[in-house]
Amino acid sequence: MIPIGSDYRMRRVPLVNYALVAANVLIFLLGYNSETEQGYALLVHAQLLLDPSSPQLHQFFTSVFLHADFMHLAGNMIFLWVFGNAINDRFGQVGYGAFYLSAGVLAGLGHMMFSSAPVLGASGAIAAVTGAYLVLFPLVRLKLLFWFYIITVLHVSSMYFLLFCFIKDAYMSLRGGGEVAYEAHLSGYIFGIGVSAMLLATKILPRNSFDLLNLIRSAHRRGRYRRMAAQGYDPFNRLAATGQPGTKRWTEVKPVEPASLNSQEIRELELRREISDACKRHDLQAAVVRYVELASINSEAVLPRQEQLDVANQLMHDRRYAEAAEAYEQFCKHHGKYERVGEIYLLLGLLYGRYLNQPRLGAEMLQGAIDRLDDSQQVALARNELAKLNDESD
Repeated sequence: MIPIGSDYRMRRVPLVNYALVAANVLIFLLGYNSETEQGYALLVHAQLLLDPSSPQLHQFFTSVFLHADFMHLAGNMIFLWVFGNAINDRFGQVGYGAFYLSAGVLAGLGHMMFSSAPVLGASGAIAAVTGAYLVLFPLVRLKLLFWFYIITVLHVSSMYFLLFCFIKDAYMSLRGGGEVAYEAHLSGYIFGIGVSAMLLATKILPRNSFDLLNLIRSAHRRGRYRRMAAQGYDPFNRLAATGQPGTKRWTEVKPVEPASLNSQEIRELELRREISDACKRHDLQAAVVRYVELASINSEAVLPRQEQLDVANQLMHDRRYAEAAEAYEQFCKHHGKYERVGEIYLLLGLLYGRYLNQPRLGAEMLQGAIDRLDDSQQVALARNELAKLNDESD
């Protein structure tokens, strides 16, 4: 299985990761590899490999940019491209560069603890990148190229794929990795997982509802509820405990008859269920059809965050600009704490300014984007569009 893409949406250009990929490829093409005896002799003579028997400081860095052969390079660069871009986006340029180089050093130290053989390759640093990805983006869907008699493309959660990679490397390390430095891989995984978890726990990195720490916390809450239910707790029982813990005073809870629903409310519930089912099937065209009907019934209707965003994006893709703008506005109104809501305001400004001929609304949305965006390029785009709208109104 080879990862070839993901559904992660970038906020900024991952310049450092691009530079790392380019540096690895360029160094390989310049002949600094061990495909031939001459190439290996060059690496040994220049003392670029990490040699545990006589390590030098620069070797912890130079060895991370060296590869044995083309397949070694290609495999590492594919992983670095798919996973490194997202981590670069989340950590920022300087933070990601420091993280990657530190991971290479820690992976080298991990290899030295268990082996005396010289080592080269970016695998340890890239393992740290994938470890960070596991913590920060466990539910991002990956696109995997899979072959076993047949070639096909699979879509799986990053959590399952990366856990599989970690367990495989741990198993191979226990068996004896042969020519592969699996201990460096495992050291990289542990470093990446530990650093990213620490950054989330200390809130140096902003939290979101779908990072691994929140998933673990939610699983703990569900487990605690199941244990309470197994002990006889029933939240729907007509008798409910009152008073301080340990007391046995009970009060009867009077049942409340649910209000009867009219046909419009029943249809709204049906549409919401159908939209949710369509989104789970990734059938966004069907979801859009039902959302438009839902909006005609209730103009203030809003879906859960990801469903609302998916439907709005599909309307935008279909060039149904007025309906897309309404869907995005409902998103901003009800999901205003979304960490990338500034991008939605920017998109609304472009919609109203360029396509819907409503410059006043466009200017209002662009100003909202400027107040909420962190990315300098996006802020510059919003300012330029706002200036154009102001010039046109003058």
